[in-house]
Amino acid sequence: MGTILKQYEEEGFTRNQLEEIRKGMEAGVDVTLYAKRGFLAIQMQQIRLGLMNGIKAEEYARVDYDWFQMEEIRKGLEAGVNISAFASPDIPFDRMQQIRLGLEAGIDLSAYKFLSAGVLKQMRIAVQNHVNIVPYIVTGYDAEQLEVIREALEEEIDIAPWVQKEYRGIALWEILIGLENGLDVSAYAKVEYNWQQMRQIRLGIEHMVEIEQYNNPFYSYRQMREIRKGLEAGEVEWFETVEKGQKLA
Repeated sequence: MGTILKQYEEEGFTRNQLEEIRKGMEAGVDVTLYAKRGFLAIQMQQIRLGLMNGIKAEEYARVDYDWFQMEEIRKGLEAGVNISAFASPDIPFDRMQQIRLGLEAGIDLSAYKFLSAGVLKQMRIAVQNHVNIVPYIVTGYDAEQLEVIREALEEEIDIAPWVQKEYRGIALWEILIGLENGLDVSAYAKVEYNWQQMRQIRLGIEHMVEIEQYNNPFYSYRQMREIRKGLEAGEVEWFETVEKGQKLA
């Protein structure tokens, strides 16, 4: 072994590459599949691990795959799924991962490989949990929005009347939390409020204070928070009206 490693060293392999070759030789695998200077050591590692697990590492022992992609293909081969559904250098590893996880669960997402990994993840989970978010995917909702919509559907909460593209995912979370708690979300489910303002109004409703004293989009969320806290503390004086753009002291 020492003689062979010395030969690879003379050929210009790095210390990390030589370490992967040594580990492969000790494991009794055919290191010639990856003992090539074009592979980074971390790519060599993925090929070595595949060989040690008895899979056809030749399927991904290519320099045009980065090591993240190699890992996903290796895991797919080890799981016995059809890697042709995602094994392409043009598919980023995070999309590969979602397609692989889908195949392992009996779900083929390969027809949607053009979608982002985040959207693919939500689609996979939705199918596994027997809810349909495809109409929202088709109309262009992003992964964060889809996550909230999916959870609402799983909880059998009708969030559809409040879903708008103008709402970021975190704003939809505020609406979902309100619906979960049986609140009248119409008080704050408005595009003129950002999610932080929505949260202050929601908390005010939950704590049963007079939100009418601050549910105005011209108040910043910090102003809303201070007024809400004052109302919760039971202060009897009315807060002074704040002009547009003016901050509370």
